[in-house]
Amino acid sequence: MKKEHLLDLIHRVRELTKIEAPVIVGSHSLFAITDQVPSIVSQSFEADFLLGMDSITAMQRVNAELGVTSDFYDLHGYHADALGLATVVLVPGWEERLQPLQDESGQVIARCLELHDVAVSKLMAGRDKDFSFIAALLDRRLISLVTLTERAALIQETAAADALRPRLGKLLDHLRQHRTVNDVTPLLKLISHLN
Repeated sequence: MKKEHLLDLIHRVRELTKIEAPVIVGSHSLFAITDQVPSIVSQSFEADFLLGMDSITAMQRVNAELGVTSDFYDLHGYHADALGLATVVLVPGWEERLQPLQDESGQVIARCLELHDVAVSKLMAGRDKDFSFIAALLDRRLISLVTLTERAALIQETAAADALRPRLGKLLDHLRQHRTVNDVTPLLKLISHLN
């Protein structure tokens, strides 16, 4: 998805929900810091909005009018995915680290997860494309493996704690297979700590 499409979705979500600065939790959070996004982001057709904390009705309305089964998606080829807090794993303290996303005039129109928080959320989702996204962030030095593992360790304080070790193992395998990171010591330390 191009940034212009994301800005269009944000505008539409704001109109539908009356939320002044909706929260973006997926890979498109990257647009808060750069327009030069990896292809894995630009090829994605959906933007994830965390709306369940504001209103279940807002979530339902966005999904109905801008979601994957909507006429909007059929017409434009991209869509919004309105999520609730039970749908996505978030690192404790994520709200204090939200990054502003501004439009062309400099107005803050959305708030985005900080990239290490996005990476941990993707880690916990655990799909192949999520590990590829994390690898792309590491390749471009947009995140550090040290900070990523520090944030991932905080998942031990959440209901998703049992899934952390297997996800870290899959990330380690992915990074080794694709030779993304030469020094995986921070990951190895966290994995051994979880044993």
